[in-house]
Amino acid sequence: MLKKKTRPAVVFKSKFIVNTDKKFKSYIDYINRDDAIRNGAYQQYSLYNEYMGNPEKTTGIFTNDSNRLTQSEKDLVKEKFSLAQEKKSIMWQEVYSFDNEWLKKQGLYDPKTKFLDEDKIKNAIRKSIEFSLEKSGMKETALWSGAIHYNTDNIHIHVAICEPNPTKKRGKRTQKTLDTMKSKFINHLLDFDEEYKEINKILRENLLKSSKDFDISKDATMKKLMNEVVNNLPPDSRHWHYNYNTMNDAKVPLNKLIKYYIDTYKKDEYMDLINKLDKQEKELEEVYGVGKRKKFKDYKQNKIDELYTRMGNAFLSDLKVQLKQEKRNQFEKQRLSNDNFYKKQNQIYMTKKTLYHIKRSLGDEFDNVKNQSYYQSLQNEIEYNR
Repeated sequence: MLKKKTRPAVVFKSKFIVNTDKKFKSYIDYINRDDAIRNGAYQQYSLYNEYMGNPEKTTGIFTNDSNRLTQSEKDLVKEKFSLAQEKKSIMWQEVYSFDNEWLKKQGLYDPKTKFLDEDKIKNAIRKSIEFSLEKSGMKETALWSGAIHYNTDNIHIHVAICEPNPTKKRGKRTQKTLDTMKSKFINHLLDFDEEYKEINKILRENLLKSSKDFDISKDATMKKLMNEVVNNLPPDSRHWHYNYNTMNDAKVPLNKLIKYYIDTYKKDEYMDLINKLDKQEKELEEVYGVGKRKKFKDYKQNKIDELYTRMGNAFLSDLKVQLKQEKRNQFEKQRLSNDNFYKKQNQIYMTKKTLYHIKRSLGDEFDNVKNQSYYQSLQNEIEYNR
């Protein structure tokens, strides 16, 4: 049975027109008009008539610097857009559209009172447009204006961008840029960064303390797995990185070591992580929808892989330090010949101190990855391995 296609809760679209397009002139004509007049003329200047239709209400114009332009400010913006058209600038039009039920669920909209957290939405738009202009090299040359349009089912924000002194002859953006614009918008709108900081603080205080409450120097299984890793490491310690191809032999026991450590000492925290990842994956599906280009694809597994990579590298890094110290001690005590020294270069005594350092490395990296997995900026999670 085919999985039902989910419509994204947030839709982002982008188009552009050249200066001779009649909608360029129409947009300029209505910049400084009353909100009600602009609302009625929406189809004359919007590139999204087939998609959005006429709004029920349109808010005042906002820009990067102002939440609502005064009449004199609107007149000035109109002059600059007119100059841009005269100088043959491209006009980009973006639309950010919501499922109103999703807005309600996020606490951003009350359908009964018609209250919408416009300030929060406008600030999220600014983050999205800021990225776009920086990416295209137009941060110092572009001008943009936007307005929020109310509909019963789909509130949307319409934004127009131009260059009063044009620097760009091509209007097309890459799909990766468009995806990031949307992710920047959503990240800021949902306060993922702030939530991440708060949860990170809580987990740091709770988990780091718990990682010091046991002594794994008495753990025979841990000792055995550590020695298996050491015995399979490549001779050149510069290759001791989790994802190196030369680590394939050592990676099998290393993964066993990490899994054993998690199952034995971090089981509850790991299950908490999995539950959080499941929840995040569901939220991503709701926001981005499903389809061939679903942004949440493999999200959960990628985070688990990241956990193993970081814990593995933490172990290898600490092991390298401990091994160097052990080599120095052996050299000073025994004055080994070069041949004997080479044969023993991958030997390390699993002392209590060594085990303590390695345990701390594993524990700290587990906590770091677990914290970042909760509400980390989605930008790094939904872009194409950006």
